[in-house]
Amino acid sequence: MAVSLTTFSLRPLFKPLFLAATLTSLLACGDSVTSAAGSQFNGGNVDQGDNNSGGDTGNGNSSDFDKTKLLNDLVEQVFVPAVNDFQQASTEHATAVAAYCSDLKTQQVSDADLLQTAKTSWQVSMSAWQQLEVMQIGPLLNNDAQLRNEIYSWPVTNQCAVDQDVGFNEAGTVAGGEYDISKRTSTRRGLDAQEYLLFNTDLNHACANDSQAPQNWNQRPDIERQIARCEYSVEVANDLLNSANELADAWLSGGASSYAEILKTAATNGQFDNVDAAINRVTDALFYVDKITKDAKLGAPVGLINNSCGTATCVNDIESRLSAHSLQNIRANIVAMQRVFKGGSSDTDVGFDDYLVAVDASELAVTMATDIQAMIDAIDSFEGEFEAAVVNEPAKVQALYQNIKKVTDNLKSAFITFLSLQLPASSAGDAD
Repeated sequence: MAVSLTTFSLRPLFKPLFLAATLTSLLACGDSVTSAAGSQFNGGNVDQGDNNSGGDTGNGNSSDFDKTKLLNDLVEQVFVPAVNDFQQASTEHATAVAAYCSDLKTQQVSDADLLQTAKTSWQVSMSAWQQLEVMQIGPLLNNDAQLRNEIYSWPVTNQCAVDQDVGFNEAGTVAGGEYDISKRTSTRRGLDAQEYLLFNTDLNHACANDSQAPQNWNQRPDIERQIARCEYSVEVANDLLNSANELADAWLSGGASSYAEILKTAATNGQFDNVDAAINRVTDALFYVDKITKDAKLGAPVGLINNSCGTATCVNDIESRLSAHSLQNIRANIVAMQRVFKGGSSDTDVGFDDYLVAVDASELAVTMATDIQAMIDAIDSFEGEFEAAVVNEPAKVQALYQNIKKVTDNLKSAFITFLSLQLPASSAGDAD
C-alpha cells in the first residue's frame, strides 16, 4: 500500500476524554475478570498449573502442548524483533531529522528531499511502533505506562504544548531552569509531537490565543519559525531514540532480569503465579485491537462509537491525521496481532493457533487466522485516504470495522474460554 504524504492545514485536534480513559483502562491489564469455560468447551479443563505443557486433561493433545515453547517463540520471533525494529527505525529517524535541520539552518531554505526523508523515517518509526502498541506488556506498562506514553501519548495530544516547547527549547530555559525534554510531559514529546512538527504546513501556533504561545510567534519570519521547529524536532527525535534504547535495554539487558528472560522462564522464576499467568499477560495486550484499533481508530471517527462530536462523523478523532497515516497504523496493529496469534511469521513457530488446536479448537484456530488475514487484505484493498473515506464513503470504514469485530468478538469469547484465560477488566461484560 502506497504511503501518502498528503498534509493538512493546521487545526487544533481535540481528542475526547473517553478515548484517553479507554486507553488508560486497557493498559491497566493487571485487573482481570475470570472467564470460566463452559461445559461445552473442552478447553475449560486445560490444566492451570505451574508446568510447561498443561496437565493431562483427556482433551485432544492438550497435555502435549508446551506453554514454555509458546512463550519462547513469542519472545524470540515476535516481541524482540518488534523492539529491535523500533530501535533501528528510531536511530534512522534521528539521523534523518538532524540532516534536514542542519541543512535548513545552513541554507536558510527547506530542502524538499531532506524533509521527505525525515517524514518517511517517521512513517517507518510509526509503523514499527504501532506493532508494539499491540504488545504492551512488561516495560511498556511499568509506572502507569510511562515509557509508552513518552513514546506515543495518543489519544491524549496537545499541539499547543508542543508549540510552547518549541519556544522553551529555542530559549534553552523553562520555569527558570535549563530546558530538558526528558523532564517534559508526554504530550510535548514522542511520535505524535513529531508528526505535528514534520507534517503540519501551517507555521502559526496551535494555541487558543497568543498569550499561551511563544512570544510574538505568529509575527516572526517564516524561516525563524521553521528553524525553531526543526531544532525542537531534533530534540524530539533524539528523545525518541533514547526511549527506544530504554525499551530495548529492558527487554534484552540484565541477563536473567531482562524481560525477555522473565517471560521465557515464567514457569519457574516466580515472577508470575504460573506459566498461564504469563500467557494471560500476553493475551491481555491483544485487546488493544478491540478497544483501540476497532473502537477508537475506526468506530469513533465514523460515528459508530461516541466521539468528540457526539455520534456524528468526526474527522478530529482520526489518528495520525496530519500525516494521513491512519490506515498504515491500523494495518500494523493487525499484523502485530497476527504475529502474536501465530507465534511469529513462520509456520514452524508455536503460537496461539497451535494452543487452540491442542485443546480441540482447531476450527476456531482456522477461523481466527482466516479472519485476521482478511482484515489485512481489506486494508490493503482500501483505496484513497482514510479521512476522505470517513467523510464521503463511511460504509467502507464501517465494513472494515465489522471485519475487525469478527476477530475481536471471538477473541473475547471463544478464544479466552477455550484457553481458560481471563478477560482484562476493561473488556468484562463488553458485548459489542
